[in-house]
Amino acid sequence: MTFLHNNPLFFLLYVLLLSSLPLINSTSISPQTQAESLIKWKDGFSSYSVVSPPSILNSWSHANLNHLCNWTAVACTKIGKISKIDRSNMEISGTLTFFNFYLPPNLIHFNLNGNNFRGPIPSAIGNLSGLTTLDLGNNFLDQQIPSEIDQLTELEYLNFRNNNLFGIIPYQLSNLQKAWYMDIGLNS
Repeated sequence: MTFLHNNPLFFLLYVLLLSSLPLINSTSISPQTQAESLIKWKDGFSSYSVVSPPSILNSWSHANLNHLCNWTAVACTKIGKISKIDRSNMEISGTLTFFNFYLPPNLIHFNLNGNNFRGPIPSAIGNLSGLTTLDLGNNFLDQQIPSEIDQLTELEYLNFRNNNLFGIIPYQLSNLQKAWYMDIGLNS
């Protein structure tokens, strides 16, 4: 380490290498790892609707692990990374607790509107910094809106309408400068 302190060029290269590590890790996440993470999240779901039977979740399985981009409600980038999850109006019961907010680094669209998701919105939601659409409306989510919401700097559309959220509206929502639609009505 003394060598790095005595040589500014090597120190600069060392700092640049360290600062790029999270970027390297997030872009090297394989589609299979992303698929396994979604299966783990799905394992906590249940569906009670006659219109949307549990079979709608069948594509999210270990048997279909290598075909992530063909799963129901999933869209991918050209290189096979998840860019969109849209499980709106499927009457799924579950939580966001088991969703791994670190594994879909290319996610831009996350829609769970019109389901029966319960529990808090985890603070880890801030890790989805590339999101442009976040729709968690018409569920049963509770507790406070996490302050980490301000890390979603690309967010254009935010819907938390008709949940059981309560507490002070975080001032961090004002940091979402690209948002053209924001609805947090019908909460406590």
